[in-house]
Amino acid sequence: MGSLAEWYQRIPTPDDLTRVESLFANMQAQFPQLKLEFKWNQPMFTDHGTFIMGFNPSKKHLAVAIEPQTMTRFIPQIDKAGYDHSQIIRFPWHKPLDEQLIHDLIAYTIDQKKDATTFWQR
Repeated sequence: MGSLAEWYQRIPTPDDLTRVESLFANMQAQFPQLKLEFKWNQPMFTDHGTFIMGFNPSKKHLAVAIEPQTMTRFIPQIDKAGYDHSQIIRFPWHKPLDEQLIHDLIAYTIDQKKDATTFWQR
């Protein structure tokens, strides 16, 4: 799987697909420097070659992968919003997608990694 169109086929319903397409369009409008890349069969957004955020759909939720340091920083907001998390954040399809939280995660990660020279944060 190497294209967004192929990956979109894994999203459970047309309504969920519309939400993800809208999210990706908003992300790229708000953060035009982000580059969409496919790694490990999933779309990831990168900034100057460093990981910012990855996505993986399942039947029940959209999994959003972020760096551990970002996760630690945002656990209070993630918990307050009622999202399940471990090494990923699970955004259930049956709930509205919290695009403001995703925006804040991206903005924080971009700032934290502005001088990064590696893909993963050290």
